[in-house]
Amino acid sequence: MAVPVGVLAQSAPSLTLMAQAGAFTGKWVYRSFSMSSKPTETLSKLALGLNELVLTEGKNGALTGQRTGSGVNYDLAGVARYAPKVGASISLHGTATISGKTYNFDYFGYLMPVWGVSGTQPATIMGTVLRTDASNPSAPPLIASFSATKEQ
Repeated sequence: MAVPVGVLAQSAPSLTLMAQAGAFTGKWVYRSFSMSSKPTETLSKLALGLNELVLTEGKNGALTGQRTGSGVNYDLAGVARYAPKVGASISLHGTATISGKTYNFDYFGYLMPVWGVSGTQPATIMGTVLRTDASNPSAPPLIASFSATKEQ
């Protein structure tokens, strides 16, 4: 393809997978959102949580950590998985008592690829979380989306 005179040829932006052991260790800003297909729902109505997620990755991808902040404090345990040409994912589980009620939390997330353009892009996990009532497993669960951005 010919490049017009006076215009610099630029390569198309590329994506880089962050699939290396230890990528999940650190402190993350965690946000969760209610899932809705209603286009009129405002972001403030969908927002569920703004917390901190601290993760430590050990041998063979074993993860431990905590989710803390505004009335939510509980331990997490799970695993990180790395696959060439696919990327990195996490699965986590935790149990928390909120307002006197015990819930199970299960997380699944992907470490998003980084765009190959100028500037610094923090690592970001995008995923889904399932909250179930530990005392009533047949009760409808809360399913939400979450993002977690690594603090730098």
